[in-house]
Amino acid sequence: MAIRLGSTVINCTDLDTMTRFWSAALGLEPASEAGDFRLLRGPHVNLSLQRSSTPVSARDQMHLDLYADDQRREVDRLVGLGARFVRHVDDDPADDWVVLADPEDNLFCVCVKPAAEVRDPAARAGTPGAGPAA
Repeated sequence: MAIRLGSTVINCTDLDTMTRFWSAALGLEPASEAGDFRLLRGPHVNLSLQRSSTPVSARDQMHLDLYADDQRREVDRLVGLGARFVRHVDDDPADDWVVLADPEDNLFCVCVKPAAEVRDPAARAGTPGAGPAA
């Protein structure tokens, strides 16, 4: 494939707070610290933060789904880093996620997705060939 996702960009007002939060949350390292832009790099993902010249007000246009083997542990860790709990959606045993908000109220989800299932979507019991449902 000639195209791939390079980085997801989050608009924010406080680059330092958001850099600390997302670096710790995802184990990323700041790779650039330009005045209005930060690139955070990791072995499997890049995340970019971009200073917004106006308050960030449009929500739910896009969000991150974070896949976790141990959802409860990761939610507790992220809340300890400064995330805010929003809601837990667990009405379908095959699709369970927790909605959190980062320090600037950008929503993201922590989904129950074991690593083996993410690498092989057919691993989901009873749904041959099914992809991740987040």
